[in-house]
Amino acid sequence: MTQIATVEKILPGGFVEISVPRKSACGHDCEECAGCGMTGAAIHARAKDPVGVRPGQKVVVESATRKILGVVALVYLLPVVGFLLAAQLRSVKLNSAADATNASRLETLQNLYNEALDKQDGLEQQLAQAQHELGVYREEAAAGGGSAALVHELEQLSITAGLTDLEGPGVAVVLEDSSSANVTGDEADYLIHDSDLLSVINELRSAGAEAISLNGERILATSEIRCTGAVVTVNGRRYAAPYVIMAIGDANTLYNALTMRNGVVDILSQWGITVKVTAGELLLIPKYNGTVEYQYARTAQEPEERGE
Repeated sequence: MTQIATVEKILPGGFVEISVPRKSACGHDCEECAGCGMTGAAIHARAKDPVGVRPGQKVVVESATRKILGVVALVYLLPVVGFLLAAQLRSVKLNSAADATNASRLETLQNLYNEALDKQDGLEQQLAQAQHELGVYREEAAAGGGSAALVHELEQLSITAGLTDLEGPGVAVVLEDSSSANVTGDEADYLIHDSDLLSVINELRSAGAEAISLNGERILATSEIRCTGAVVTVNGRRYAAPYVIMAIGDANTLYNALTMRNGVVDILSQWGITVKVTAGELLLIPKYNGTVEYQYARTAQEPEERGE
């Protein structure tokens, strides 16, 4: 194999030091690129001088193919191996840092989850105690005689607070995500959102619904309905489509309120969302399974009690 070299200096014993320009194996200028960790634009070697050359002269050198291959391996393969090792070490460092961050975040989330569970357990115990006391009051009121008004008031308060199962006529509304072809490019346009469910619930309330549930969750004044990714959170629990809304009230009035022209069902149908409304004579709406905790609200005092 022959190459063009430059004579650098004369060595004893009839040898000279030559420099051979290094050709790039990656397409970059070796002198300017430090990506593989190697610098320098020439290979220096010792060669036999049979003709008496001088420093600075350009000469043609020839070497055995096996030796050239060995030099090529040292020149090109070792830098590549070094680059790969450096990249691997860098990746390990980054992964280690990411693992540490994820572990810390996971620990934080676990602590928050445990605190939420403890709080939920405490609230459930309070609810059970309140329901027990309410039962005692009902029994005492019924046994006292002449307290029918008090019993009726307790029943009405239980209904309003969502603490008792209810049944009666009304409508069942089933909503499913759109199956239409996506022409907007945004998949979210064809999914049911919290605003869609709230539109249906608000329409039912306006039409006189006395009790409403969503996927078995009793809807109260304090109930939250919000999107959480592709699902909807109701009373702290997540649900995916289909969504079933039950409402007790005058069945005809509720049905007409939803299905009237340009009403909520018409609007949702324009996006391909399937809405099925069915009137029924006997629907069952379960009681609220959570707890309502008031931190700031309290019973208002009478003016004279406030000193006015």
